[in-house]
Amino acid sequence: MNSQQQAQEEEILTPYEAYEAHGTLVHDTEQLETIKDPRLVGWEFKIVRAKRDLFRDPEEFQALCVEEAEAGWILLEKLDDRRVRFKRPIALREIIKPEFLSFDPYRSSYGSTGISITTVISAIAVAIAIVVPAYLGYTLVAQALTSATTPSLQSFPSLKQPSPH
Repeated sequence: MNSQQQAQEEEILTPYEAYEAHGTLVHDTEQLETIKDPRLVGWEFKIVRAKRDLFRDPEEFQALCVEEAEAGWILLEKLDDRRVRFKRPIALREIIKPEFLSFDPYRSSYGSTGISITTVISAIAVAIAIVVPAYLGYTLVAQALTSATTPSLQSFPSLKQPSPH
């Protein structure tokens, strides 16, 4: 899936019906209009991304969902092994205080953001793959040049200039 398709997929939300607090469908828009405080109506959405396919691992995926649930986020859909969409009622902004959480409730990335051991090992392997052949090639050429006997200009017989008559 290319990045344009991913961006389009993230922008299009799967349609869901509005539910009342006790879990029944709200068909009457007048019921929604009777709520005076606009902060108590509606949902906010976010997508959490990982740099690797972290969400393929069920334990890692479950750990993400548990952490997000602490902030009131509800799993909406798993887009792929790197992206998960969540929603929560807007009213929870006022109820759940971010200072009591061990993470930012509006984070959009998950997993280690530092340099991983895999990255370090890969960088070392690439450096070795470049440096070792270059060094061996240099050594081979240097030995070939020193072992080859090239005649110097002094070893050639001198050329006599024809005398002018």
